Amino acid sequence: MAGVVSMICGSALLLGVQRLPWLAERWRGFSRWVLVALAIGLLLWGVKQLLSAARLSQTATRRPVWNRNRMAITREGIVYVTIMSVMFLGSIIGRTNMLMFVFAMMIGPWVLNGWIAFSMVRRTLAKRVFPHRVMAGELVSIEIEVANRKWFLSSWLLAARDQVTHLRDRFQASALFVRVPAGQTRRGHYFVRFSQRGEYSFGPLELTTHFPLGLIERGLLFNDFAKLIVHPRVGRMTSRWRSDLWNATELAEQRRMRAGLFDDEFHRIREYRPGDNPKAIHWRTTARSGELMVREYQQTRDRDLVLLVELWQPAQPTTADLDRVELAISFAATVLLENLRQSREVRLRMIVVGSQTSAWDHLSSLEQALDQLALASASTNANVQPVIVETMQHLSSSSRVVVVSARPRSELTRTRGADELVELLCLSAESDDLSPYFVLEGPA
Repeated sequence: MAGVVSMICGSALLLGVQRLPWLAERWRGFSRWVLVALAIGLLLWGVKQLLSAARLSQTATRRPVWNRNRMAITREGIVYVTIMSVMFLGSIIGRTNMLMFVFAMMIGPWVLNGWIAFSMVRRTLAKRVFPHRVMAGELVSIEIEVANRKWFLSSWLLAARDQVTHLRDRFQASALFVRVPAGQTRRGHYFVRFSQRGEYSFGPLELTTHFPLGLIERGLLFNDFAKLIVHPRVGRMTSRWRSDLWNATELAEQRRMRAGLFDDEFHRIREYRPGDNPKAIHWRTTARSGELMVREYQQTRDRDLVLLVELWQPAQPTTADLDRVELAISFAATVLLENLRQSREVRLRMIVVGSQTSAWDHLSSLEQALDQLALASASTNANVQPVIVETMQHLSSSSRVVVVSARPRSELTRTRGADELVELLCLSAESDDLSPYFVLEGPA
């Protein structure tokens, strides 16, 4: 808008100098060339503003290679410039000195506002601080630190603007600093609730100010870019999940030649209680403490778990297709957290089949598994059936395989592998299939 107004004023002034005879007679010699130079300057500055706006809109997500001061005219400033232009053209056309005097008085605050605003952002530095990992749906505080490196002059009303970009989301956040004293640092923050999982890009970071009159906005752009991985939303598993998954074998009688699934494991040494087995007395600890101490055992019923996640979607996915993909990923993340929190000495493995196939096991960190789920993407070629067959051929009968697929229930094939002794649970990522085992809580 500032560029358009500047070009209109410059064109009107240049046209008046060339086409109005009485204006050409009054403004001769050096004065005429001053008006022509002013008109050409307004035209060039307007063209520059339009080109800058077009380039900024096309390269909003690119990384600039420079830091520089920026200037823009606010809405109030546009009205102010329009009034000044009317006063100037009226004084020339109407040959009125009073209008020229008013125009000259209005130029002073305009120039003063631009100089003071430039002084506010000069020799300032801004940077952001945020956690390396967050979870979708959580309210996260992003901290911005602004340092004023000037010796005497404080910076007033600084607004730190940050651009946040995602494949399916984009927004601008800001934090206001009322005063940053000379030679000191102030910290502010803004709150963000990430609605999508995946990788978010931050930057560029810009400091702007309208101080003191709000006519001109001066800004300083910083090449401060960063990335943040947002983990998928996590719900909670119901009691039926554990009872169906882990306790199903208690009803089956199996013969094993090695250490079985329910063999006792040593837990701790405690005081003797009436009714305890005398064979469990730990005589060495009893002699050392002076009272009877027994070994306490507990049974482990945890089973090895293999979680297969199929991220499939059609070529033109609908909202329901995208929701099934996100629900499958949230279910897998919740299973990982629930299993690692409540199960002991369980070998857990996860394979995600999407646009790329990635694997994770219990020997790696949980953060790595959540990163894989956060960055996973669905594909039309995703097929978990070969992975099921290959996985079952290398598992023991004490393992359990759970398949969660983003396919609709009608298209989900519940095919067993070559080894029928391995239990297989196939679930479609629909609310009807997952609701008995999984509840997704919190904001969407």
